[in-house]
Amino acid sequence: MSSERKALVVVGLAIIVVSFAAILIRLCTVPTAVIAAWRLGFASLVLLPVFLTTGGGRGISRRQAGLCILAGLFLSFHFLLWIESLKLTTVASSVVLVTTSPIFAAVFGWIFLKEGIGRRTLLAIICCMLGSLTIGRGDIHIGAAMLRGDLFALGGAAAFGAYFVIGRSVRQHVGFLPYVFLAYSASAVMLLVWAVATRHALIGFAPINYLWLLLLALGPQVFGHSSLNWALGHLAAPKVAISVLGEPIGSALLAWLIFHEVPGAPLFIGGVLILAGVYLAMTDPHDPHDPHS
Repeated sequence: MSSERKALVVVGLAIIVVSFAAILIRLCTVPTAVIAAWRLGFASLVLLPVFLTTGGGRGISRRQAGLCILAGLFLSFHFLLWIESLKLTTVASSVVLVTTSPIFAAVFGWIFLKEGIGRRTLLAIICCMLGSLTIGRGDIHIGAAMLRGDLFALGGAAAFGAYFVIGRSVRQHVGFLPYVFLAYSASAVMLLVWAVATRHALIGFAPINYLWLLLLALGPQVFGHSSLNWALGHLAAPKVAISVLGEPIGSALLAWLIFHEVPGAPLFIGGVLILAGVYLAMTDPHDPHDPHS
């Protein structure tokens, strides 16, 4: 089997695993902050031995470490908002809306890093805005709580967009594993502090919850996201971008089968617009680092 075919197989498995994230979160009868803290905490513990045996954080400056911590802060915001959205709106609406993070990353890169935006990305932003409005308009007729969940999902997408922009800057000087470990660990500590500050118990839940939390950390967090990042070194970015769009589709299908959440017409139309927009943004040949592009 060629290396490209192996990478495609790994990506396919990663998308299947990542699609279960929303389902596992919905199955957990645990407060939002605690789910997020355990997810990042478990992931950090799994990565710790590899981090230590590969040199740890040697060579990382204080500024770079500070940026890793800042990235972890936005990752915390992402999980708090997105997980809460899953308790208010449908899995399909939440996952489709949180998928707009590349659009926010493009906008933040333009605002803070003075990166240019290509025509396809501008079209992508319009598609995602129309898609989000379509889903929100459909959900508000069902209930105000669902619209609030949609807004939380968009907030989670914005936070992940900021996390991505910071990470892209840091990764020019820091290796993938040290960056991910420091960001995950910082996020886990912040989430634990937040959970304690908001007086949520960290233990004492039904035993099945610990299984869901462990699967959430080992599957979508460690295997899923790491595999997709690894695949970028073996496949063209557009191929990985196309595969990532399988997550909201997979999550929606699983929610349909497990929770009997049948997508309505507004979600279907808005979802198509958003996924088309995300695809356009992630496959834009415009290079923001090239002033002539």
